[in-house]
Amino acid sequence: MGLFDSLRKMFAAPEPEAPPAPPPSQGRAHGIDYDDERVPGPARKKIAAILAALGEVDAMMDREAVQAVSRTEIELMREEHLPKLVKSYIDIPAAHRAEIFRKTGKSASFILEESLEAMKGRIDEIARNLAQHDLDAFSSNAAFISRRYSDGDPFR
Repeated sequence: MGLFDSLRKMFAAPEPEAPPAPPPSQGRAHGIDYDDERVPGPARKKIAAILAALGEVDAMMDREAVQAVSRTEIELMREEHLPKLVKSYIDIPAAHRAEIFRKTGKSASFILEESLEAMKGRIDEIARNLAQHDLDAFSSNAAFISRRYSDGDPFR
């Protein structure tokens, strides 16, 4: 590379950046299509509820100073646990799903839904804990206003 090539590169306009990748759709994560026909309808509804709840918890966490543990747990649910659970269900050949029933006494779809319910329960618990901060703040502010502006308060 010659001197002129070096100078041309130094003074050339920067190359435009590649457009940002589109955000992942709610129906896909790690190549998993949550609307896949092999996923039972009731499980798909639970998955949709989980994804919606994760979005709500994300919004709540953005407003609050949240422990990194909770934030990490939510990210793991969205990015790892949910997709892996659904993929592992989809990957079971239909002809072999009966083996799960023989081993556990429960169908694979029942276990999938049970697992999804457990995940949704944990998300709801995190949401309740986050909401408790808001409830406590509101109660504290309301109590202050009541004390400050009530007619019977002698310390006005």
